[in-house]
Amino acid sequence: MNAQQPIEEVNSFPSPEPAVRRKLSDILGTVFSENSNIHTYGELVDELSHHGMAVVLIIFSIPSALPIPAAGYSTVLSIPLMVIGLRVLLGKDTVWLPEKMRNREFRADKLAKLKRAMLKLVLLIEKFSKPRYAAFVKSSSTRIFLGLLICALSVSMALPIPGTNTLPAGGIFLIGFSLLEDDGILLVLGILYSLVALTLSTLIIWFGYEIVKATIHGLIG
Repeated sequence: MNAQQPIEEVNSFPSPEPAVRRKLSDILGTVFSENSNIHTYGELVDELSHHGMAVVLIIFSIPSALPIPAAGYSTVLSIPLMVIGLRVLLGKDTVWLPEKMRNREFRADKLAKLKRAMLKLVLLIEKFSKPRYAAFVKSSSTRIFLGLLICALSVSMALPIPGTNTLPAGGIFLIGFSLLEDDGILLVLGILYSLVALTLSTLIIWFGYEIVKATIHGLIG
């Protein structure tokens, strides 16, 4: 596939089961390898496209979902995540990135130090996740709700405010994993986690606003 092509064809969401599906932990190890040949976000999406849209959600959210600093990545990664959320909301099964985003440099080597933590998290969830209540996961009403939820979580990730990045990214990660495995129980947990994350992010923003307002009032009043 041409790396300059603006629209990426991705398997249906959730993706159909191939004859032998690679484990997410294997995909993660390849993408975030120090020797990775992936240099742009367009190349990253091209690499992930044949694994399904759920994998794209997971890979783009997991660096920010860990409580380990990954400076600058939450805001950058929130852009494709929001695009995916909008596409899910509109019933689309493809990932589209603006040309500028496709050409943006992706430095896997900067996240290589996080690979061990990312793999531990993925391996832990792989032990417990399995197909359960798949009809709920695949229903159109669930898909619309998830599209809205992913968009809201992505907006929180994009804010340059401490405490509004990690928890929302974790919600997207859990949603992506549940869609990958058709796991309805994990999806419910991911939704609940996401709602808590959004509530906490809103409180942080609100109290921050009140503190700033009080400070300004004190200075000029």
